[in-house]
Amino acid sequence: MTAIATVKAVLYHRVWFGLIKLVTPMSDETFFINSFFGKSFSGNPRALFEGLIEKFPNSDYIIVLNDEQARQTVKAQYPDINIQFVARHEKAYLKALARAKYWIMDINFPFRLKPHKNGVFVQTWHGTPLKHIGNDLPDDNDFKRLTAREPLNWDYFVSNAPEDNWLYERAFNLKQTKIMSYGLPRNDYLAKHKDDRELVASLKAKLQLDATRKTILYAPTFRDDEPTFKLALDLEQFEAQLGDQYDLLIRLHPNVADQMPDIAAYPHVHNVNRYASIEELYLAADVLMTDYSSVFFDYALLEKPIVFYAYDLDKYQDILRGFYFDYQAFIPGPLVTDNQALYTLLSQGLTAQTTKAFNQLHNANTDGSATQKIIQEVWKV
Repeated sequence: MTAIATVKAVLYHRVWFGLIKLVTPMSDETFFINSFFGKSFSGNPRALFEGLIEKFPNSDYIIVLNDEQARQTVKAQYPDINIQFVARHEKAYLKALARAKYWIMDINFPFRLKPHKNGVFVQTWHGTPLKHIGNDLPDDNDFKRLTAREPLNWDYFVSNAPEDNWLYERAFNLKQTKIMSYGLPRNDYLAKHKDDRELVASLKAKLQLDATRKTILYAPTFRDDEPTFKLALDLEQFEAQLGDQYDLLIRLHPNVADQMPDIAAYPHVHNVNRYASIEELYLAADVLMTDYSSVFFDYALLEKPIVFYAYDLDKYQDILRGFYFDYQAFIPGPLVTDNQALYTLLSQGLTAQTTKAFNQLHNANTDGSATQKIIQEVWKV
């Protein structure tokens, strides 16, 4: 960040927001919900919202959501709930932050934006980390410096399982007392519906997928050194070699989802970046294909095949990020590093590796009750 940008950030976050807080009373009945700065309304924040509206149906919910069509869809889904939408950098955005007692977010958030003195910040995070985050990022990663003090504002942190709490303690300098290890709220849906064949069939129909074909969900993470996303798949080869067997759903990381390449020429490849619920995509998919993304922690709950396509493993492991675990020993599925090996493996058919032991460690307590338990701890209801 340049010196000018830093000054602008200080003026906006500390000075301007400070003045707004002075003239905006905090409301005990207002919730501010932010998932990926409004790129979607999804994940842990949405799961908590759905639990909260059952307990507090008359409260006010301010949701960061940028797309007007998405706003209309959400409003139609919850017609009796008091919902206000805001977008980042709108005039109403800072006022909404100042008004809300409860902040629920899954992303890094500027340190200088702090709740009122008696406000409550619930950090749900957005995925169980395989790759280094926070304090464990390389020293030359600007994001490390920019986000170092943010955890000081968090009152609660949502963890996937006690086994992995050490990651969050180390990455964010968190005290154990701030960590809630009930599992991820978004995975309540998977725990409740993983064996629901009727629902899976309806989701495939909703996605206009041929029920006689297998479905692959490809969900890679982003690369810190790639300002423009590069799809590391040969889609022509996919159509030629696997097009008669599989449909391929591509779901990019929210940081690069707006950089999806044109796939119109490939009839069995589908862009699902605007599909609201990745949990529904998990259920609809017969196979998950990923790299270093946290999605495989969640998908493992379904005990379906996972393929790890790590085409830049050495670079990512040794230069870009690094991992908390021994990658090749840790992942619950086969590893391939090039297109040909990937397509050959898929053409041979896959059976799921057992993920029971993996889930007992990294998805412990995921029994469909995480949302309820978190609300009980934070809101005492």
